[in-house]
Amino acid sequence: MSSTSVPLSRTLLLTVTWCIAVVASSVGLNALIKSNQDKSRLKKLAPPPSVVEINTDSIYNAGIVATTASLLIAVILSKLIIAPYLPFTKSFAARTLRAQSIILGLASLFLLGSLIPFVVFFATGEADVKAFIGSVQLPDSAVKAVEANSGSTRVYKISDIKQNAVAVTEQEPSSPSKASMNEKETISENEKSSAV
Repeated sequence: MSSTSVPLSRTLLLTVTWCIAVVASSVGLNALIKSNQDKSRLKKLAPPPSVVEINTDSIYNAGIVATTASLLIAVILSKLIIAPYLPFTKSFAARTLRAQSIILGLASLFLLGSLIPFVVFFATGEADVKAFIGSVQLPDSAVKAVEANSGSTRVYKISDIKQNAVAVTEQEPSSPSKASMNEKETISENEKSSAV
């Protein structure tokens, strides 16, 4: 292996890893935003005298830490990719390869350490949902009935799957023949309107 292929392969590997870290941090940020939007939407479903409290702190905090760890790795990788190509940091980057690998390894352990509790909370956890009218707390059975009617669930691993399944079934036609019939009706209506 020549001396020029080692930095190129290292740069390529670090760049691919940087892309994965950027995507992971973007997905994590998107999930945190969607979580806040979903909680706000569900709280607005309650009629005015009632108040709904949705506590997702366990998975939310773990998600923040995992997103931060992914972003930290992306920032570290940005520095490691650029340093060997800048004239004033080229020699420093070559001398500190061991320190760079230790820093990246520690950041990776930080990400792994944050993802383990996140996955456990996702697989086994659920949101703590309470509803109040004034200062009186509604029974949990009433809250679960409202959840079932609204199509939402407090179980983390089911919530997105269930919402996506509802969205897909609403978009798909019930049978191919009906879809082709609907297309034919639309085409014939367009032909009638263009003839007039």
